[in-house]
Amino acid sequence: MRSLKKSFTIANFYDIDNTIIFPIDGRLRYGKNKKTLEKNSALFISSHNTQSLSFGSTRARTLAYEDFIDKKPKYICEDLESNSNSRSEKFLIISIDVKAYDLINIFHSKYVGIDVFNSKNILMTLRSISNELKNKHVGFNNVIDLMSTKLVYEIIRSFLSNQPLFSGIEENYKYFSDEKILNLFSFIERNINKELSNKVLSNHLNISEDYVGQFFRNSIGFSPQDYIEHKRMEKAIDLLRDEKNAVKVISNDVGYKDTAYFCRRFKMMFGVQAGKMRKRLGEI
Repeated sequence: MRSLKKSFTIANFYDIDNTIIFPIDGRLRYGKNKKTLEKNSALFISSHNTQSLSFGSTRARTLAYEDFIDKKPKYICEDLESNSNSRSEKFLIISIDVKAYDLINIFHSKYVGIDVFNSKNILMTLRSISNELKNKHVGFNNVIDLMSTKLVYEIIRSFLSNQPLFSGIEENYKYFSDEKILNLFSFIERNINKELSNKVLSNHLNISEDYVGQFFRNSIGFSPQDYIEHKRMEKAIDLLRDEKNAVKVISNDVGYKDTAYFCRRFKMMFGVQAGKMRKRLGEI
């Protein structure tokens, strides 16, 4: 849970996970038109989706994501760090990682970008998580884990009931029933540090390059190389969080032989230099 010290706008919020933001007592605006999130609603942002986000009710300074990370303590803090009697605006921000067959984020699709939830069940679950974080009763971490699982299913149910999103996701699952496709995703995971051109992918499965490209574009809305870059950047994030290796070593470990190119792509994707990503402990 986060408490605002003063209002701010992130011009280019981006994350490798799905994100849900629930204003407990605060104002949130989103998108290029700065649309205000209605009361008793939550904002869902799918992974790899760049959005402008404005937190707070007063005039907000606009920051690039990189600048926000450097100056984060000036704008936001953990709720426990704030004065218990403070009337500051508060937000619950949760990262959600949902992968089919532990391979592909089911919301990483051309059918999902940003959405607003006002489902009673979703909001009740978010409030329950917020209360557990606030009160920290015995076993609260385990309870939050259970509630987070419930939240994921409530989100899926909401999508199913409100839009034909899962015409796309269901199509993904049709492909997932094809052992060749599962083999392909597994092959990418195992060989993320090696050359993974469309030719390499098609040769691995003994199918045409056109078929490989068609599958990716039709099912998840990305070309094979865009998907591979996303997976490489996800791996880079994991390594930056868990290891102390130099950026050059990490870039090689995720398949980039040119460290300068890796750094340019990383900054373009996240708005943050790779070396500064290590600071993103408990980030939004």
